[in-house]
Amino acid sequence: MYGPSADESQYDLFGEPSGHLHTILDEAVNKVLDIVDLSEGIGSSNDLLTEQLAPLGQRAIKHIGSLTAGLTDAGVGVRVAWQAREGTARRSDWSPSGVQRVRLLCEESEFTEAEIIRVTGWLGAASSFRGKVEIRTDSGEDIRASTDEELTGRLDEYFNKRVEANVEVEKVVFAGGRERRLYSVLSLRKLTE
Repeated sequence: MYGPSADESQYDLFGEPSGHLHTILDEAVNKVLDIVDLSEGIGSSNDLLTEQLAPLGQRAIKHIGSLTAGLTDAGVGVRVAWQAREGTARRSDWSPSGVQRVRLLCEESEFTEAEIIRVTGWLGAASSFRGKVEIRTDSGEDIRASTDEELTGRLDEYFNKRVEANVEVEKVVFAGGRERRLYSVLSLRKLTE
């Protein structure tokens, strides 16, 4: 499989090294392999797995759940070897018990209907490479949120400025009761000081 190269003209205001770019496909495969590796950890808690799964969102969790259901029903595991374009190789083994562990987390995840809130504060971190922002609200809460492609291309306009943001908030509750909120900025407006 091959994927498109990331646009090297994009920059990362989170301070991530921009010279070490991966393709979108490399990032997606690495994320799945992170989940595989965490599911195999003896004694590791499901909290680490949920921290990897939650940001992927409801749709991706549904697809991972379908994959793991098929593997579990067949009673098989998976051995994966992946070589990124820059030459780094990665290998992971996913046992049937690790697959089952991820399947249960995916199937027992419960997403609430998203709500839209309005927040005001300082946009103190932005990554046009990753489509992420961090806003410190007037109440002192730090919100880390994703942005859509159109807004991501204009993040430099809002960086280190006071903003008003419409934010979609979705709550996911995983098996065992672990809860996580997912934030997505729908719109940003600069506020005058």
